[in-house]
Amino acid sequence: MKIKFLFIAVMLSATAVAEERTFRDRLFFGGSFGLMVGDYTDIEIAPHAGYYITGRWAAGAGVTYEYYNNRYFYFDRTTGEYSRYETHIYGGRLFTNYVIVNNVNDWIPLGLNFRIFAHVEYEALSYEKSFFGDYSGGRQMLNSFLVGGGLRFPTGRRSSMNLTLLWNLNSSLYDIYGNGPVIRIGYNF
Repeated sequence: MKIKFLFIAVMLSATAVAEERTFRDRLFFGGSFGLMVGDYTDIEIAPHAGYYITGRWAAGAGVTYEYYNNRYFYFDRTTGEYSRYETHIYGGRLFTNYVIVNNVNDWIPLGLNFRIFAHVEYEALSYEKSFFGDYSGGRQMLNSFLVGGGLRFPTGRRSSMNLTLLWNLNSSLYDIYGNGPVIRIGYNF
């Protein structure tokens, strides 16, 4: 009974604090940018916008665009040369995250000021079938359900740098992310 009461009191106080903020104060924007240049060129731009439902719980949506160019994609034995492969990957995502630990310094007093959050995301990306060796042509959708968490480092009153580690729960042979974790470094303001 005491645990239920404590849980309800915490949730109501978090909601009450969030209700004092205006609609504009609850909105946030941000995203990430990735760049790899060389024999493999990979440029990714992923802006997002979100809304703080409570002081710790947020939800939002974003878009993704990725340019990929592999200089050594295919070796042609008849010509003895490599052929280049170039593609564009694009789509969108819906996400939600919840701050589990609001300030790590409250738990471990070492002067570390960052938050720990859990993250869940649905992402749909369109890519060319030939990206995975299917040369029948055309594009197809890749639907991913990503879960994980991360660290949020405050950089100002409304801004933060985020390090997120996610795993794709429905990975397959035709998966852009492979079988390892997805690491994202982003910024919110």
